[in-house]
Amino acid sequence: MKKRVLFVIVAVVVIIATLMAKQIVNNNITLRSGKGAFYPVVTVLNRGDDVTILEDGKSWKNVQTTKGKKGWISSNAFVKVEGTIDYGEMAKDISDKKASTTLVTAAVKGFFESKLGDESLNKEILQHPRKNYVVPSLYLKFKEETYKDRWSVRKFQRKYRISDPKPFVIDESLFAVSSYIAAKFTADGVISDQRKLNYVNNVTQLIIENTEYYDLPICVHIADSDELFVNALPIGVIVISNGMLKECKNESELACLIGHEISHITLQHGSIEAAKRKVKLKAEEAFSELDKAFETDTKEMDELANQMYERSIKGRKEEYEMEADKMGVIYAYRAGYDVRGLTNVMKRLESQMPRSHSIEDATHWFPYSFKNRIIALEKFIYKELKDKDEYLKFERRFEKNI
Repeated sequence: MKKRVLFVIVAVVVIIATLMAKQIVNNNITLRSGKGAFYPVVTVLNRGDDVTILEDGKSWKNVQTTKGKKGWISSNAFVKVEGTIDYGEMAKDISDKKASTTLVTAAVKGFFESKLGDESLNKEILQHPRKNYVVPSLYLKFKEETYKDRWSVRKFQRKYRISDPKPFVIDESLFAVSSYIAAKFTADGVISDQRKLNYVNNVTQLIIENTEYYDLPICVHIADSDELFVNALPIGVIVISNGMLKECKNESELACLIGHEISHITLQHGSIEAAKRKVKLKAEEAFSELDKAFETDTKEMDELANQMYERSIKGRKEEYEMEADKMGVIYAYRAGYDVRGLTNVMKRLESQMPRSHSIEDATHWFPYSFKNRIIALEKFIYKELKDKDEYLKFERRFEKNI
């Protein structure tokens, strides 16, 4: 009898050990010190590495490596590569990744008239485009306050299912072009108000956690500018102007605006556009070869090609924006925000846009495109997303921090 009991105990122990031991199926998986993409990286795991699961959560799992290192990894570590982000070399320490000057120069060619020598670039952001503004203890307190006396996080998330993630690979080229764009938009510097920076990044972290790429480290720089702009970059960096923040009237409007920008990242508009713009890059190279062969200057032809290209892709840009509008409000909805915030801020922005009727003006179509987007988004919200008292605006918290 004792032998049988001992055998059963040993069998149970073996089964439990087998269940707890798991193998990583993707490369460049970050083991972090805490349950979130804003915690420091402990080490990087790759396909074939074995880990022991100490705590099995839905999104994050507490594990121990064969070398004894403990930390948290995304559940995507055990999903086929189609549903994960491959950070490449950036996985080692994404917050301290430095952009290569050579790569930046190559990556921006075909995207911008100005090149790396532009003195207006923010050199610090160009070299280090990422910064972690999220303080874990403050964020967890912010998150707790957000859902206090309301539905649970999971109940909000169940209200609208998001599609399975597409392959997402952040390569050196995307990092380089993202660094350039971030440096260009922060040419006048970034604000030093730490409370505002923490607040905006807390809202952003809340939104990213409600996306399919919840393990993407996210960073928002607030440009010290009164101009109205906000731009998302493929590496998880968003640049928003102080002027744009002032256009928002409450936290739900900010959350929806951030959700829209995050959607450009998750829908991979940047990487898609990068691939399509290779045609433009080839055209520029052809003009350069002509100049060398015949000692001519085709700068005017090159500029004309740029203008024609920008006008020719206006339909594609509008499609990107409409996709991001819908996905952005879905993300905000899953986080518990009043999704009418996006249409409200869009209407205010639309009323301020200059209206040009000249076809020579590459931006003449924007006001009319904007109006179409608002109409389409209002129809989508009315049909798909139901208004309830649990979806809030957080006016007071917004006024306190902005």
